Amino acid sequence: MKIKTVGIIGDSLEKPELNKIAEEMGRKLASAGITIITGGREGVMGAASRGASSVNKRPETARVIGILPGISKEEGNQHLDYAIPTGIGWARNQIVVLASDIVLAVGGGAGTLSEMAYAWAYNKPVVAFSNVEGWSNKLGGHKIDDKRADSIIKVNSEDEAMRVINDIFSDLHH
Repeated sequence: MKIKTVGIIGDSLEKPELNKIAEEMGRKLASAGITIITGGREGVMGAASRGASSVNKRPETARVIGILPGISKEEGNQHLDYAIPTGIGWARNQIVVLASDIVLAVGGGAGTLSEMAYAWAYNKPVVAFSNVEGWSNKLGGHKIDDKRADSIIKVNSEDEAMRVINDIFSDLHH
C-alpha cells in the first residue's frame, strides 16, 4: 500500500489566521487517509499536526510526522505520531520536501521559501494559499524559474486545496 503524503509548510510563529487554515487542512487530509509531514514545531506545523491528530478513528494511512531540526524528539509538538530528530537545523527542510508527495504552503517566511524552492527543484507539486500573508501568497500562481512547465498552484480555500490535492494524487497514481 502506498501511503500518500502532504508536507504542510508555513510560519513557525503563532499567527491565528494561518493556524486556522493549517489546522483545518490537517483535519481534512487525515480524514482522507493522507499522512502529513511538517517541520514538527509550532505555528502552522503545530496547527496542522493538531488538526490531523484530532480526527477520531484516523485511517492507518493518516499519520502525523515531524522532521525536527534538532537532536531531541522532545522539541516536537505534542500532536506528532512520529518525531524524527535530524540534528541538521534548517537543512531538515529538504527532508520535509523529499518525504512529501505534494507540498502545501500556508504563509511562511524564509524557511518556507527554502522549502518551496526545494519542492520546485525536486519537481514536487506545490500548492500555495494566496489569500494570506507570506511566501505562499507571493509565489502562488507563479513559476520559480523556467525549468518546469507548470506553476505553483494558487488556492484560496481549504476545500479548493483538497480538490487540487485529490486531483494531483489521481494524476500521480494513474
